[in-house]
Amino acid sequence: MAEENNASKRAKKLDKNIEESMVTIACADGTQGTMSFDFNTLPEDIKTKFGPFGLGHKLGDAAAGKQGPEAEEAIQKVWEGLMIGDWSVKAPQGPRVSVKALAEKVGALDPASQEQAKALLTSLGVKIPGFND
Repeated sequence: MAEENNASKRAKKLDKNIEESMVTIACADGTQGTMSFDFNTLPEDIKTKFGPFGLGHKLGDAAAGKQGPEAEEAIQKVWEGLMIGDWSVKAPQGPRVSVKALAEKVGALDPASQEQAKALLTSLGVKIPGFND
């Protein structure tokens, strides 16, 4: 969880925008400013290779952080979205547990189990106000 918080605080390295065949990229702390690239100016052979490459990348991104059937489901969902013309379909998110819900679950345990749960959560770096803060 601490790594996740650190990752969300990292500065964005690239500002990318895609409109039709144009891709613009600006690098943080770069010296060239915004760079523009027109997909249509690429040689035909490269354009032909980009389709399958891009598809593999898009489908692979859907499976990021997932395994087995969960990864397969995410890939299928994105593929089905693409097949109906929806570029923005995202892989389904995994289940989320709120700190409040976790505190309620720990609070409902018997005292010995509460202590075990608190010790485990503390060792994992999970802070629950009122329990292990």
